[in-house]
Amino acid sequence: MSAFTCTGLYVWDDDVSQHPFWRACGIDTLQFCDLSWHRRAPDVRDGYLRQKAEDIRTAHADGFRVYVILFANIQQWEGPGELCDSPIGYKYHPGDALQMKKRLDGIRHVVRLLREADGFSFFAGDPGGVPAELGPAVAKDWTDMAGQVAAVVREEAPQAAFHINPWAVTMWQYPLLPCEDVAWWQREGELTQQILAQKDLIGPSCGVELPCHNYYRAMALRLFSQAGTCPPLIPDAFVMKDLRARRAQQIWGWPYFLLDEADDGDVGPDGSINILPQAETRYICRFVRQMQVLGLDGLIGNWSYVGHKAKALNTYAFGRFCRDEQVDPETVIDEFAACVAADEKGGRILGQILRLVENNSNWQRKLPVEKRLPAFACRYAGGKEALLDLVSVRPRAEAFPFALAEEPQLYLARIRERLQQLC
Repeated sequence: MSAFTCTGLYVWDDDVSQHPFWRACGIDTLQFCDLSWHRRAPDVRDGYLRQKAEDIRTAHADGFRVYVILFANIQQWEGPGELCDSPIGYKYHPGDALQMKKRLDGIRHVVRLLREADGFSFFAGDPGGVPAELGPAVAKDWTDMAGQVAAVVREEAPQAAFHINPWAVTMWQYPLLPCEDVAWWQREGELTQQILAQKDLIGPSCGVELPCHNYYRAMALRLFSQAGTCPPLIPDAFVMKDLRARRAQQIWGWPYFLLDEADDGDVGPDGSINILPQAETRYICRFVRQMQVLGLDGLIGNWSYVGHKAKALNTYAFGRFCRDEQVDPETVIDEFAACVAADEKGGRILGQILRLVENNSNWQRKLPVEKRLPAFACRYAGGKEALLDLVSVRPRAEAFPFALAEEPQLYLARIRERLQQLC
């Protein structure tokens, strides 16, 4: 198995209050998201970018590398309001030369102002892609744009790395295909393979971040199962061998949704799963080990949806599995429980409660049966019995051995609410 050189988090915008927790988890790389296109140019946009540049400097001072995500064909908002009236912006067809020039000029402006970043990652879609009413493009339109963005980065920030990420590239060539259809995921695999096969892009000056949908993602795996087909796995050993032969700058996995679930619109009966503790340590471990065997250089997890603090155990587990190729999920759960509970007895009780929470994970419920992992052995069969014991778990009064994502008493209150759901 390979030792990762990158254990990262996509955090959208920085949160300096979480730096101690992220570092304690073993996170060494942060990925910010450039949303300057969503702000009115030039006034609001440039103020936003100056703050983003300061965030990069602060993260560097705290020991993180920083990458910035650049989205593809999104028009720059020019008003009248300060913020774009569409949360995902307005796409344009890549054949529109004027709009393409304006977007590339906008990306150049971003890279120039954020040139202290360690690298830039260029995304395909979501947001991005082609407006359905204007007809499809082809995946090569995106890689052609990626080549132009790579040139911008080399000119404006020559010390920075450059990556491509084909996330949702299907939106370019099949804009009318809904992601609730297995065909969307089949096309996603086919187009990703086409992109990886292009010999003139990925290499010593261009790395790649691979979504790895079909290794982990509940929605994709469920649709393939319902269709009775096997999902193609990207990357596999053949892809890795080819990328290594081409001396790809870096090869990372990008399993968005695995740590902080925001998938498929089926996050729970009332949406509360988003803000209550969940745990997927077994599935995180399985995915990390698969990527280590394949020999990836690193992984980027996610701290970008509404439940990130409640699911901090997942982030802790992710960092531990990336850093330690031998540690197992139950050990990680017990370590985390010991950081929350004030004493050893409370830690043991909380460890069992966290096993119960994971055994009832919404993520697991959504997976097809054949992709589910065996449940943990657990002293609790349901929430009622666990609630009785939770009363005896006292929260730790001070950080030990590291600062948690939120105060232990707040985390235990969330656990109580989650157990009430399981009664």
